[in-house]
Amino acid sequence: MTKISWIPDGCPGVIGAFHLPPFPGSQHPSAQPVSVAVDHALRNIEKAVKAGVPAIYLQDLGDTPVATSIQPHAAAALAVVGTAVRREFPDLALGICMMSHGCKEPLAIAQAIGAQFVRLKVYVGVMVKAEGVLEGLAYEAIQYRAQLHAKDVEILADIYDRTGKPLGRMPLEEEARWAAVHCRADGLILTGSNFDESMQMLSEVKAAALGVPLLLGGGANTENVKEVFRIADGVIVSSAFKALAGWTRESMLAEWEYERIQAFMDAVR
Repeated sequence: MTKISWIPDGCPGVIGAFHLPPFPGSQHPSAQPVSVAVDHALRNIEKAVKAGVPAIYLQDLGDTPVATSIQPHAAAALAVVGTAVRREFPDLALGICMMSHGCKEPLAIAQAIGAQFVRLKVYVGVMVKAEGVLEGLAYEAIQYRAQLHAKDVEILADIYDRTGKPLGRMPLEEEARWAAVHCRADGLILTGSNFDESMQMLSEVKAAALGVPLLLGGGANTENVKEVFRIADGVIVSSAFKALAGWTRESMLAEWEYERIQAFMDAVR
């Protein structure tokens, strides 16, 4: 397996994806003050840290509909929440993932708060998503990271993120090679429309031996995570930490439950 550099030795490659409630600037009817989002994040991430989850990324999942570009209020709010999380949990590996398309804002936030990584969902190629047609931003991401002198902030790049459809689809192995070799992503995230498809995608890319960590982007639970780690170097998880399943407004922002996080981590170990 290829080691994820910012996860401590002896710790499994588990990344919790923590979804924040809508911010006031989104004009969402359920929007919450940023101070509420901070409390929400600290309360839930404490459970994950206690259960041994070594890494978390913060995501502005509540700001819907998703804008075609990152809005200033979202970047500012994420920076505030991220600062609070970093202060409270200084040893936690921390990341930033933003719903709207862009690389400069998540990289800038990550550097400012001392985070270790960002997740970028359209890194190479072109995808059609709910907010429109989005083009890969690998060149911009690499250039801006260098401009920030933030080469220690690693880029995890999605290949065919399941929230969209690629245009001009290339073979999966070739798309992964573009991202890892030609566009210098530090790790690749693969997620199919279901668990079996995700595992097939991971197997195909693993066979290409691209030399970067491979992560499952979703669908892991206590029953299948052992199978995941036979192929993948890491896993991103959120739903398995919640009692409320499915993709609804309520489930996406539901509280994490310590017992479920602990059961997942026990299964991983």
